[in-house]
Amino acid sequence: MTLSLAGVLADARTLWRRERELLLPIAGMFFVVPMLGIILLLAGSGFPGDVPPEKLREAVMAFYTANLLPILLANLAIDFGTFAMLNLYLQGGGRTLGEVLALTLRRLLPWLAIDIIAALLFSFGSSLLLLPGLFAFGRTWLAGPAFAAAPERGVIAAFRQGWRSSAGFGWIVLLAAAGFVLLGAMMLVVVSTSVLAGLGAAVGDAQVVVAIGYVVTALIGGFAWSTLAVLRVAAYLRAASGQGPKQGM
Repeated sequence: MTLSLAGVLADARTLWRRERELLLPIAGMFFVVPMLGIILLLAGSGFPGDVPPEKLREAVMAFYTANLLPILLANLAIDFGTFAMLNLYLQGGGRTLGEVLALTLRRLLPWLAIDIIAALLFSFGSSLLLLPGLFAFGRTWLAGPAFAAAPERGVIAAFRQGWRSSAGFGWIVLLAAAGFVLLGAMMLVVVSTSVLAGLGAAVGDAQVVVAIGYVVTALIGGFAWSTLAVLRVAAYLRAASGQGPKQGM
């Protein structure tokens, strides 16, 4: 079935409502908490501070080098949470949260391999031009759901299935869906930051407002990452089965 943005978004909405009782704790544990940790790490280091644009790349590398371990652990937690959400829908079958997490842990290494390969392809494509990078992202984004749905077939088969699922204009639809979520999250962060800045000026307690801002930003990030995971499932199911998720399934 040809992917459509409206269809994928509608299916994602159905999926979200179906499993929100388990989605929320996964998002809280593996998205919001590590994202808040990274935000606090950035705030504590003063990054980027008054770094001039021409030295921004050096400052980024210095920050990552100085905080490599916590950044790796945070990214690992986020990757685990993403895979757990994919398993919740594609391997859940009435399993409890603990069972879904245990299943995710057992199959984590192949999932990380898929994630790393997809990231390398995106980076390589982006080093040439922006479009090849976006193309690589769109054509590999459904490899993760393909692996979650049929892990016994292996990593290569997952990439093949993801490639087939994003054929034609499908990869453009996937880019549009991901861009829609990320742009919306960025706008929410900007709006919330502006509102909290005004509130801080009004109440005269900037430190408390700043702390609230950190939590709000992490919550927005967690919601966005959860939405991206559900979108991947919705797009995979629509492309693989030729129809969206059934109500009450």
